[in-house]
Amino acid sequence: MQNYCEISTPKGVMRGFFHTPQNKEFPVCIIFHGFTGCNTGTKFSYVQLSRMLVTQGIGTIRMDFLGSGESDLNFSDMTFDDELSCARIILEEVKKMPSTTKIYVLGHSMGGAVASELAKLYPNDISKLCLWAPAFNLPSAVEYLKGHVPQADFYDHNGFQISDEFVKDMLSRDFYKGIEIYKNQLMIIHGTNDQTVPFAISEKYLQGFHNAIFKPIENGSHNYDCLQHIQEVLKYTYEFLTDAL
Repeated sequence: MQNYCEISTPKGVMRGFFHTPQNKEFPVCIIFHGFTGCNTGTKFSYVQLSRMLVTQGIGTIRMDFLGSGESDLNFSDMTFDDELSCARIILEEVKKMPSTTKIYVLGHSMGGAVASELAKLYPNDISKLCLWAPAFNLPSAVEYLKGHVPQADFYDHNGFQISDEFVKDMLSRDFYKGIEIYKNQLMIIHGTNDQTVPFAISEKYLQGFHNAIFKPIENGSHNYDCLQHIQEVLKYTYEFLTDAL
């Protein structure tokens, strides 16, 4: 069953969907979208995956972060720290549900970086962590994020207004620090032809783990821009989350 849901935060309301199986108790996968994304995912992949997982008794919750999609605030209000705070609130809500047996987390791009930071804060609560092209290069990619149209008090990223607070937040981050604290199951999926988050970024991240599963998508782009590639991503993710590997 797919239900519309809202989650209140101190700064506004997040909106999205909760897919629930018929079981009284079930694992829940929390899905985090990327920079400029929303809760449907690239190629509607989060919707597809949620419908696949619910048939196997796994629930999913996919929310728009504040400032994105249908949630409150404007995109220019968003910082990484705000998204991480939203992620913590979602996880805490899922933890409180009496039906929740386990918690899985999936994130794409910047959502993957959010998911990784969340796993450092809740290493024992997250049983499985799945990262699609995680954007651990965000601090070094600030010039790309700022765009090419200088403004007085904001940056223009392809029509998205980026705040100076967002840029300063990014520059203060080290996504590789402390990654060894998370010791539960991890899968990383990354396209070998990713021009936004270079493939080598995930290879470096993997060095901090001993039992991670790594699935390269040959010639895959950052958003998996062909049917074969997005189908591979969904297949690997589905098998990882359902223990079908």
